[in-house]
Amino acid sequence: MSKYKRKSVLAAAALTAILLTACGAANKGAATETGSKVTEQAEETTAGKDTRVIKMEYGDVEIPANPKRVVVAFFQGDLLALGIHPVGTSFNDDAVFEQELGDVTVVDAFELNPEAIMELDPDLIIWNNTDDYESLSKIAPTLARNYYDMEVKDRLAFFGEVFGVPEKAEKIMSDFEKKAEESKKQLSEKGLADKNVILLENQTKGILRAFGDDYGRGGEIIYQYLGLKAPERIQKEVMDQEGVNFIDISYETLKDYVGDYIFSDERIADLKGVEVWESLPAVKEGRLVQNSSGMFWFSDITSMNAQMDFIMDSLLKTVEGQSH
Repeated sequence: MSKYKRKSVLAAAALTAILLTACGAANKGAATETGSKVTEQAEETTAGKDTRVIKMEYGDVEIPANPKRVVVAFFQGDLLALGIHPVGTSFNDDAVFEQELGDVTVVDAFELNPEAIMELDPDLIIWNNTDDYESLSKIAPTLARNYYDMEVKDRLAFFGEVFGVPEKAEKIMSDFEKKAEESKKQLSEKGLADKNVILLENQTKGILRAFGDDYGRGGEIIYQYLGLKAPERIQKEVMDQEGVNFIDISYETLKDYVGDYIFSDERIADLKGVEVWESLPAVKEGRLVQNSSGMFWFSDITSMNAQMDFIMDSLLKTVEGQSH
């Protein structure tokens, strides 16, 4: 049983009411993980200052006003930016916050293990899979939805309301947007604003995967915030197609897709010696940027700030005659 439940009979009664509501909502069908814009919002309860009600698509959820033991899946970097140090998270491998979260317990966000989460004694669970809501809500108040469907600005504002720091969330996002605008000016001054960039990952032998602007790998930063363009075929075949996040392309067709710059992870080194790869102008002329796949897997605001720094540094160095 969670620490939140043990605090008082009143808190236990409140949690019981939430569970009953959740079960009723579950019978009618959980909210889908795709589609709608942010519909949840937070508001103070009239019952007192110790709890807050969060409106989710499946109903109202009463949570502690100041959660102390939070378990979160995938967006721990957003919480860290807001000053919240969780007790349990999904994996942090190679993330920019890996060292900062060295003391937290890692839980499996893909195959639910309720017992492992219960052992952490959480007073709030933030989860990315609505299918797990019924099980998790028996442990602690749970806010479950597909957070990947939310724009970073909306998601950060939502978490700001959840933790009672809306002004802090707004300032973090405002600072990030100003940083992006300043970066765009730098790119323009260096003659890089009109360059195109492809995001590649080495897959099985003979196949590379190219990503669009909303599936991590730096796409949000490069295309949305810095305003750089994708090569024409990536724009048409990925970014202009609803529901398409990436495509697989063969070595033989690379020349039809690759443009001015290539961003890829460490596995791209396996293509050394592949003639068609090494014949690409971007590769020959030092416009291949190799990044850490771990750092670029995450799309929280902490990771996105670090990604922007890396991307800008990498692009500007190519203009200065240095290559990665």
